[in-house]
Amino acid sequence: MTLSVLFSTLVLGAVLGFLGGLFGIGGGIIAIPVLVLAFGMTQAMAQGTSLAMMVPVLIVGWWRYTRSHPVPLRPALLIGGLASATTYLVAQLATRLEPNTLRTVFGAFLLLLALRMLLRTKTSHNAEAGSKLDARLMPLVGIPGGASMGLLGIGGGLIATPMLTGIFGQRQTIALNRPGIEEVPFLERMEP
Repeated sequence: MTLSVLFSTLVLGAVLGFLGGLFGIGGGIIAIPVLVLAFGMTQAMAQGTSLAMMVPVLIVGWWRYTRSHPVPLRPALLIGGLASATTYLVAQLATRLEPNTLRTVFGAFLLLLALRMLLRTKTSHNAEAGSKLDARLMPLVGIPGGASMGLLGIGGGLIATPMLTGIFGQRQTIALNRPGIEEVPFLERMEP
């Protein structure tokens, strides 16, 4: 590894960490395009690298979060188990896709995400108040979260946070601390 590649990698890691902390997102949504465009990785290699990058970040996030907020073990294991199984199954499909197809799916997801964010700023946030579904169903959030990780290499937090706020009526501040249980912790309202 050359010095310039090492420096570029360190800068990318620092930027991803800063943006993740600032916006409550994982780095994959930024890292994957950078790894493909700037580092010349294939889409599958960039997505796999993104998933590998999550491991230390999730360990630190889990440790930090649980110091202030005890996490009920049973729901955490349920969500994590569903997310892990779904990630594995969907990754089997993703690894069989043609590189251009995988890149197109990733790009389409980013466009849909951007469109949702644009439309979201124009809608009322009052719709998020109050619980809409029984909290015992929250482990099911692990399925689309895991599918996102398996197919796109992007953390399930992009999926989990909108589901928690829109479907389960969690406050945004609580949900932002949670996009991690498929990646790790998020269930104050669920009973152990």
